[in-house]
Amino acid sequence: MRPEEEEAGRLLQKHGVGVMPVPVEDIARLEGAQIARHRFEGNESGFILRDGRQTIIGVNTLTSRRRQRFTIAHEVGHLLLHEGRPLIVDHSVRVNLRDEVSAMASDVEEIQANAFAAALLMPREFLLERLGLYVTKVQNSAKSLSREDLIGQLGREFDVSAEAMGYRLINLGVLAT
Repeated sequence: MRPEEEEAGRLLQKHGVGVMPVPVEDIARLEGAQIARHRFEGNESGFILRDGRQTIIGVNTLTSRRRQRFTIAHEVGHLLLHEGRPLIVDHSVRVNLRDEVSAMASDVEEIQANAFAAALLMPREFLLERLGLYVTKVQNSAKSLSREDLIGQLGREFDVSAEAMGYRLINLGVLAT
């Protein structure tokens, strides 16, 4: 298991999270971060600022609510995985897309923060359990469930975008690219 996955699991266990969707804002606050929402006119999706006394996670209100949840989880990843950096700003190419740098898979810290966020919001065990229930349900009925419908339904349950859910299912090896 990847370190980001292990750290996200440890955090979920530490805070007793057993139901979906994950209360990511509560977790961020319990980890000592304040959340500040603001309308950013640029392409920033969020940031984390640490000055030794406080930690602030900034979230762009121009992004969707589900994108804001992912941004908070992403910044918590930076908080736990990348100590020592006082300011990390994450930029998006467009609203609802991953960070431009991490989308190109060229910045290790951004890749790690995205992997952490996905594991925190869509924990492997919970996701595979829900997936098993859907498979059983489909097998016991005459209906079929398309890839898009499955991603959409799971995305709603976990309160993440269909894009984030699709990437997570691919990265877990559940779906092919």
